[in-house]
Amino acid sequence: MHESGSASVVGELYDLPLKILRDHLVPAEPAELEIGVIELEDGSAALATVLRDAMVDPLIRSGDIRDISYLGDWREFLHSEG
Repeated sequence: MHESGSASVVGELYDLPLKILRDHLVPAEPAELEIGVIELEDGSAALATVLRDAMVDPLIRSGDIRDISYLGDWREFLHSEG
């Protein structure tokens, strides 16, 4: 986990075979992303696509990303950008 902490956000949960994850989804992700483990609302864990920890600070410094976790939802961000 990055030192900036954590946030609760809306997500989507999919049940798929490991072979699909390994052979199709992971290879298609940009190099800045990786598979990580997140905690769900009920306390269980799930695999998730997350930004590599080493990428957070450089991207924040460059202005190429911004933290929108306070909105709690990607769709809310899109709506707020109008």
